[in-house]
Amino acid sequence: MREAYPSDGQKPSEEMSWRGTDFSGVIVVLGVGTGRLISLLSQQVAASQGNLIVVSYRLAHLEALKPLAQQGRLLLVHARPRQIPVLNETVDLLVVNGVLREVPENRLVAVFEEMWRVLVPGGRVRIADVIEPSEAEDNRAWAQRGHIVRKLGQALDQPVALSVNLQRAALAMRSVGFENLNLSFLPGYRLTDAWLEETVNAIRVMSGRLVDRALRDEILNQDLKRLIAFYAQGGQRAAERFVLEGTKAGDMALAMEAPFTEEDLVGDEE
Repeated sequence: MREAYPSDGQKPSEEMSWRGTDFSGVIVVLGVGTGRLISLLSQQVAASQGNLIVVSYRLAHLEALKPLAQQGRLLLVHARPRQIPVLNETVDLLVVNGVLREVPENRLVAVFEEMWRVLVPGGRVRIADVIEPSEAEDNRAWAQRGHIVRKLGQALDQPVALSVNLQRAALAMRSVGFENLNLSFLPGYRLTDAWLEETVNAIRVMSGRLVDRALRDEILNQDLKRLIAFYAQGGQRAAERFVLEGTKAGDMALAMEAPFTEEDLVGDEE
């Protein structure tokens, strides 16, 4: 598996990030994120007379894209990624935008088999997501957020999807038959006051559902205060991000060799 690390962290223009890609085929995106990637791809696809299909099970995200879809060549589909609603061997490029983390590890092979089914021979899959935060000082607030979310998930008996185990994901891809795996890393985005406000509010709302008052007080009066203190140290970032690419054996696909850049991962939260 090849690995690449950006040297300067600078963002190329949106147009340059996809230079050399043939957008005249069928491109499917699983996951919406902030919608920035969808906006970029829809412009390129429209100019090339291609077809873009965006799949998400979050209706609010799809609703936000309706004005873009009205411009043409963009189809919005409400579905879960475990059953991609397209015919066998019809997709040139499959973009998995921040949703692989939601797949239980014992279901990874099945999900990659579904991706394999829809890709034409020679088609590519590109997965953009996050890994576990490091122990670096600038990851402390993000790591504390994950600690709280896991604690809430366990107490509420809810699944938690925070990161991807890259090694297991790559092994699952290889077991299905994907070739030419390529792995790139990008720094996590900077955490902002808006991120802190949204995170604090979400934790307070979820904590209000706890029956265990002692646990609720522990989260609100200890864990949450610790998160705020870490953020106040300054320079905090989200966990490192990655792009994992693979190719289905064959030669029927269009030229899809342009690399991902940091701009493609701005909206990796589905």
